[in-house]
Amino acid sequence: MRRHLPLAALSLVAACAGRYAPPSRCPSPSAPPSAAVSALVDSERLPTADAPRLGPADAPLTVVVFSDFQCPYCARARLVVNDLRALFPRSVRVVWRNLPLLRHPMAHQAAEAAMEVRAQAGDEAFWRYHDLLFAHQSELSRESLLRDAHTVGVDAARFEQALDEGTWRAPVDGDAALAERLGLDGTPAFVLNGSPVVGLQPFEVFESAARLILARAEAMPDRSRVYADMVSHPVALPEPASEGRATVDPWAGVHELPVPATAPSRGEASAPVVLQVFSDFECPYCARVRPTLDALRAHYGDRLRIVWRDLPLPRHAHALAAAEAAREVLAQRGPEAFWEMHDLLFALQSREEALSPAVIERLAVEAGADRARLRAALEDHRHRAVIDADVAAAAATRLRMGTPAFFINGHFMSGARPLSEFRQRIDGLLERR
Repeated sequence: MRRHLPLAALSLVAACAGRYAPPSRCPSPSAPPSAAVSALVDSERLPTADAPRLGPADAPLTVVVFSDFQCPYCARARLVVNDLRALFPRSVRVVWRNLPLLRHPMAHQAAEAAMEVRAQAGDEAFWRYHDLLFAHQSELSRESLLRDAHTVGVDAARFEQALDEGTWRAPVDGDAALAERLGLDGTPAFVLNGSPVVGLQPFEVFESAARLILARAEAMPDRSRVYADMVSHPVALPEPASEGRATVDPWAGVHELPVPATAPSRGEASAPVVLQVFSDFECPYCARVRPTLDALRAHYGDRLRIVWRDLPLPRHAHALAAAEAAREVLAQRGPEAFWEMHDLLFALQSREEALSPAVIERLAVEAGADRARLRAALEDHRHRAVIDADVAAAAATRLRMGTPAFFINGHFMSGARPLSEFRQRIDGLLERR
């Protein structure tokens, strides 16, 4: 689900992707703030009080990092943080927020583990554990989480109990929900006093942003309100040079994206145009585009095949379970029942009824699934591998993909676009035949 950033945004794009160019010189310390304050007023929009922190409590620049312990670019993002703190040692504090991505199977548990370390031993132990997790990123496992926790000195029995009971699952999901509210859907993402920089950009981008923000902070009369007021009214950061951006015109290229044999579809297999839809049953924009897809089917008939691909976003608490249930409906009752389940799930949003395990079960039974077999499938996650394969296929395109996302004969389109735009694209492809 792609959202426009509600903060004054620097829209630099990457979803667990990017390239970091370190400073071309050895950073020299900045001058200290002219008037120190004992504490900063927090922001309701982007709070820091409940999160791990590093650096002076009264620093005029707060860098909130949304990160994933299994994302390789997040591991390299530590260089950004370290270089900013070296360049502005008295002026920067860092705040950690979890944004574990669904395609990283150990990321959520690693985030929970790190929060338990903090609960037991404080911020200093958290940051030591943070560094160990990234250092051992290629071998993340339950065993490595325990080993690194032992290294920082936490109580092993309490640590394992917290993982087993999911003590920190809800707070980690809360961080992901906060990212969604800010319009952030990839890692790493940085928010500098309310101004987002998304992706692993060259250091010059971060240094330039920091200097603009610090100059604004220096001019503010009440230094204690620097963070709260700037998050409410952030600095508008300049666009980077085009070669520093992570995207190109996606319509200019064709992505090799074979249709899996397991994918539900509508339309003839021989249709000249294949529209693959990467979607999430809890995404309101995915629900919004459903009438557009119905109109396309009606207009193009057997010239268009629409293929469903699962891309449940981690910030949507019930999207993965809904995808698994829909796949079980497909397995039990076939494609027509799957599409009935698909329509029922999206119709739920128009009634403003919340998705929940009980509602998912009710709709699946309504679509024809046997309740006992459905429960067994959800219990043993037998359809998870198929869903994970769709998620991996989306990641392999190396595009910044939210939901809904579309590939029309391999050409990428993103978001709930108008019907006319879809028709323009499809007509163009048909004319080439």
